[in-house]
Amino acid sequence: MVTLALALAFAVPAPLEAADPLAPARDGRLQCHSPDKARRTCAALAGYTFAADGAILNQAEVMLNPAPLIIMRDESPVVVRVGAVCGPLGGLEDAVFTIDGQPADPATADLIRGQVSAAFARLGAEGCTRYAPQGEGWLAEPVIDGQPRPDLNQTVIWVSPSDGYSVRP
Repeated sequence: MVTLALALAFAVPAPLEAADPLAPARDGRLQCHSPDKARRTCAALAGYTFAADGAILNQAEVMLNPAPLIIMRDESPVVVRVGAVCGPLGGLEDAVFTIDGQPADPATADLIRGQVSAAFARLGAEGCTRYAPQGEGWLAEPVIDGQPRPDLNQTVIWVSPSDGYSVRP
C-alpha cells in the first residue's frame, strides 16, 4: 500500500488537454473584439467554419479606420494548438475592402492591401491567441512568432449573429 501511495505521489501527471477556445464558434457564435455593449459595436468580428477533415477557416471583418470607415473582410486558415488559435499573418490576396459601406475601387483596394500586408510583415509570420477569462468576457492575448505581445491584448466577447453587433466605431 505504501509503495502504491509513493508511486502515485511521485508520478508525473499527464498533461491536461487544453479546453477548446473555439467551442462557442462551433455553436455559431462570433468573437466581438473591443466591444461596446451599449452600442453593439466591435472593432472586429470573427466567425469560424469547421470542415469534416478538421480544417478551420476564420472569417474576419476588421475596422481599419473609423473615419472614413474602412473595413477589411478576409478568410484565412487557423489551427488550434495547445489551447491557442494560430494562423498566418498575411495572405490578404482575397481580402475585400469597403469605405463607408461601399466597395473600394480596385486601385484603392490594392493600396490598402499593400499597407495592411506591410504592417503584418513587420509584425511577423504567425500569430497565436490565447483567451483568458476577464470579467464577463475574455482577454485575447496574442503571441507573434513565439513572442508574447501584451501591447496587442484585446477584450473579446462571444455574441450571437442575432444580437445585432456590427463593426463600426
